[in-house]
Amino acid sequence: MNKANTATSLTSSANPAIYGQPVTFTATVSAVAPSTGTPTGTVQFSVNGSAAGSPVTPNSSGQATYTTSSLAVGSDSITAVYSGDSNFSGSTTSTLSQAVNKANTATSLTSSANRLAMASP
Repeated sequence: MNKANTATSLTSSANPAIYGQPVTFTATVSAVAPSTGTPTGTVQFSVNGSAAGSPVTPNSSGQATYTTSSLAVGSDSITAVYSGDSNFSGSTTSTLSQAVNKANTATSLTSSANRLAMASP
């Protein structure tokens, strides 16, 4: 018996994000018609080609999530790979381009004295 095919999609909770902002990536694994059922197995997320976190088991809806606040400013490439199981073959998402913008800053100025004393001649 051949394994059923799967499709895995990937979404971001915030794109673009701000540096330091937590971003949750959700991979959704589903059976390709005419197959039915919910694939088990694990999903491994990758950021810029390197494994990110541990493999995640999809929930009963076929969704696996990975949250990070450590993305670099610029554009990060995110993918998720579903490992497959005894009934379903593995699949890989398209690459998601995650934009991360610089964080805003605020600068304030304070003085140790409200007024400067003027010396009299």
